[in-house]
Amino acid sequence: MRIHWPRTNPTLEADTMTRGIVTQKANRITTFEDLRGLRAEGYVRDSTLDQRDGFGPDIQRHNEERFAQSYGLVLGNRWYTEFVSGRRAAKRHEFRQGIEDARLDRFDVLLVDHTSRFGRNQAECIRYKEELRSLGKTVIFVSQGIISGSDRDFLSERINETLDEQYSRNLSRYVSAGLAEKVNHGLHIGPPPLGYKSELVSGKRERKVPDPTTMPALLMALRDYATGELSYIQVADRLNAQGFRLREGGPFKGFNIRDVLDNRFYEGKVVYHQGLPDEQVFEGSHEVPAELKDLWVHCQEIKKSRRVGASGRPCKAYRVYPFSRVLRCSNCGNPYHGEAIYNRGKTDLRLIHERHSLGRSCPIRPRTRTVDSVCEEFGERVLSQVHLDDSWKSRVVAALRDGHEPDDYGAQRDRLSGALERLRKQHLWGDVSDDDYRRDRASLEQQLKAISRDRTPPQLPNLERAAILLNDLPALWSHPGVTSEQREAMIREVYTRISIDGDEIASVEPKPAYAPLFAVMLAQDSLGYCDLESSSTSPLR
Repeated sequence: MRIHWPRTNPTLEADTMTRGIVTQKANRITTFEDLRGLRAEGYVRDSTLDQRDGFGPDIQRHNEERFAQSYGLVLGNRWYTEFVSGRRAAKRHEFRQGIEDARLDRFDVLLVDHTSRFGRNQAECIRYKEELRSLGKTVIFVSQGIISGSDRDFLSERINETLDEQYSRNLSRYVSAGLAEKVNHGLHIGPPPLGYKSELVSGKRERKVPDPTTMPALLMALRDYATGELSYIQVADRLNAQGFRLREGGPFKGFNIRDVLDNRFYEGKVVYHQGLPDEQVFEGSHEVPAELKDLWVHCQEIKKSRRVGASGRPCKAYRVYPFSRVLRCSNCGNPYHGEAIYNRGKTDLRLIHERHSLGRSCPIRPRTRTVDSVCEEFGERVLSQVHLDDSWKSRVVAALRDGHEPDDYGAQRDRLSGALERLRKQHLWGDVSDDDYRRDRASLEQQLKAISRDRTPPQLPNLERAAILLNDLPALWSHPGVTSEQREAMIREVYTRISIDGDEIASVEPKPAYAPLFAVMLAQDSLGYCDLESSSTSPLR
C-alpha cells in the first residue's frame, strides 16, 4: 500500500480493503498434546561458535522437524534462518520478520531449538515472548522441552535465559580483551584494507602485509585523488575502467574511496573504538611503503582544502539518522544515507542521495537534505494527517465481514465428523490397528481444526495496539523529550518505505500490520490518494 501526497490539494481515491488481520485467542497451550493440528514455523539462528557447541543449523532444523512430526504440528516452509551473533535483536532481520508474520497470523506455534537461539538478552526475550503470547502464539524450545510462559516451565525457562545471557556477556568480555591486546601490539583488527592481505605469524598471530594483487588499485586511487582534480566518484570510475574490483567482486564506488582516505592504517596507525569516547590510536606493526604513506598524507591536505567544514563520522551519540534505510529516491529507488558535516564548530547531520551504480546518475535535486528539515516536513506533511476517528474499528470489521464468504463448510464438517465417528467404531471393533487409528484420527482432527480456524470471527487486538501508536505519533514526533533514536525506532516500526523527490516527500508505504488503519484514514479524510500495489506481504490488494 503506497500513500501519495500530491503537491496540489488532492481529492480522495481509496479502494476498499479485502483482507484483514485475524488473530487467535490468548495462548492457552499447556501440554504438547494441545499442539496437534496447529500451524508451526521454525526459527534457526547460528554462528561459528554455536556450531562448535552443537547448535549448527542442520541440527536445529532436524530437532524442530522431529518435534513437529511427533506432536502432529503442521510445519510450514518459511524457516526463519539467519547467521548472526550478539545480544541485540536489531540486527536479526529474520527474527523480526517472524514477529511481523505473527502479527499477520501466519502461524500458531514458533519452534526454536534452544532458549539461546531465541536470544541472549533476557529483557528482550521476555518482551518478545510476551508480545507473541498476546498475539495468541506459542513458543516451544524443543530440545529443552519448554513451553514458553507455562507455569510448569516458568522457573526452568528463566534460569536458562539468565545462563544464556551470562554466557554471551562472558564471551563478549573475553573477545574485547583479546582485541584490545591485539591493538596494544600494533595489530590491525578486522579484514585487511585495500592493498593488503592477512598473514599468520608463527601459525598463530595474524598481521597485515602488502598484497601485490590489490596494491596497484590502491596506489592508482591515491595518485588520482592527489592531483586535486578528481572526486571520489571519478576516482572510482577510473579504477573500474581499468578492470579493478573490490575483494567481493563488485565495482568501486565513491564511498569506497572515501573509506580509504579515512583509514589511518595507511598512515601506519591502528585505531581502537574509532569515533567512540574511548578511542585510542597506536603505532601499527604493519609495513607501510614510504610512497604509500606520502600519498595518503597528501590526500588529507587535498580533502581539507576542498571543504569549508570537514565531513566524517562523529562520535556515536551524534550518529543518528531517523530516515536512513527507509528514505528512498522516488526517481531511481536508491536509499539515502547519513553523513555528518562539520562547519564552524557545529555538527550538521544530512541525508545524502548519491549515485549507486556505474554509469548511472540520478537527476533528482537537491541530493542532500538536513535531518532536521526532513523531520520537520515529515511532521507537517504526513503526521499532521494521521488521525483515526472513533469509527475505525467498526469499519475495519465491516470490511472483513464483507469479504467473508457465507458458511458453506457445513457439509464438509459433517462429512469429517462422520468419518471420525466411523473410525472410532472400527477401532473399537478391532478392524483398525492402534497405529492406523492414531494416524487417521490426527489427519481428520487436523482438517476439522483447519475449517474451524478459517471460520473464526475476526478479532483485532493487533490493530488496537497499532491504532494507539498511530494516534500518538504526531504528538510524540514533535515532543522535545523524544530523542532521535526514538524517532528512528518509530519510523521503522510503522513504515517500510518513504519516498522523496528531492525537495518534498512524495509517498509513504506502511508496514502490512498498519496498512488497514491507513486505508481507513484515507477513506475518512481527503488527504491524498492511495495506490494499492499487490504484494506477497501486504494484507491489501
